[in-house]
Amino acid sequence: MLPMEELIKTFTEPNVSINENFRLFLSSMPSRTFPVTVLQNSVKVTNEPPKGLRANIRRAFTEITPTFFEEHLLGRKWRKVIFGICFFHAIIQERKKFGPLGWNICYEFNDSDRECALLNLNLYCQEGKIPWDALTYITGEIMYGGRVTDAWDQRCLRTILRRFFSPETLEDNYCYSSSGIYFSPDADSLQLYKEYIENLPLTDDPEIFGMHENANLAFQRKETSTLINTILEVQPRSTARGTGKSNDEIVSELATSILSKLPEKLDTEASLETLFTKDSKGRVSSLTTVLGQEVDRFNNLLKVLRNSLETLNKAIAGFVVMSEEMEQIYKSFLNNQVPTLWANAAYPSLKPLGSWVKDCY
Repeated sequence: MLPMEELIKTFTEPNVSINENFRLFLSSMPSRTFPVTVLQNSVKVTNEPPKGLRANIRRAFTEITPTFFEEHLLGRKWRKVIFGICFFHAIIQERKKFGPLGWNICYEFNDSDRECALLNLNLYCQEGKIPWDALTYITGEIMYGGRVTDAWDQRCLRTILRRFFSPETLEDNYCYSSSGIYFSPDADSLQLYKEYIENLPLTDDPEIFGMHENANLAFQRKETSTLINTILEVQPRSTARGTGKSNDEIVSELATSILSKLPEKLDTEASLETLFTKDSKGRVSSLTTVLGQEVDRFNNLLKVLRNSLETLNKAIAGFVVMSEEMEQIYKSFLNNQVPTLWANAAYPSLKPLGSWVKDCY
């Protein structure tokens, strides 16, 4: 990476002549060793799976050739099995949108998993038979299951696989959901399958994922939160001269105001004496034990708040370097959000910054 970075830097030197038709294309998975300067000076293109079952399955079928799909000893069974694999792949990818309701851990399944599953399917079905046990194990436990680390997620994955990839899926009138909207069509050409895919619902019903209607609430809440946070992140931060306070002044004043109102620490000695009265066996009540634990936790939160605010003021003044952690607090103050550093040391809360800070006074 380092020699490549130095080579690319020479492209901008004044004495270097580069052909006007020259282009350099670099492809990379997310990597910490990728040179930042190269990334900053490049036009970046990302490839993400499309949203929605219909778009996901449509993308899968654009990559399948008519020869592979139509010319096989198994005939219509072969086409139904391929459709089931593609549908299964779309289902497990789309379950991520439901957050913890979909998977306990957010797994990154990609198109290469589906391609490998189809290649293995072709390899094992050369003789006109489908070895279900072998293919189910390879697909559910190795190809897709190899990415899954949670035991409950593994069980969920196997259950979903059986709905789309099992001997029952080859039966007549088999449907993937109770509504009967989703099924594998009885067709013999790739084009007819594509036409069926285009007629699938644009909005996915939670029932195809095996979920209740209320699961959409979690998805819509997540989408709304992502949209609002994105808008806050991309809004302009610079202010023209003479039109008001700068961002540094706003953040500095807010930090100073919070610092001036923060208590030093909570002292258990200032609490009611009756709370610490011991019984005949020399024990305090369970309420007192919990109180002591909460006081220690809150004092730790106050320490985090005080240290971070003092460091932030120094960073704004230029006395210390503005670290990534301080920059996140800086942005959170401008967006009236509780910084992640504070939230990790505190209790769960959905309040904005102003209301959240009042709880600490």
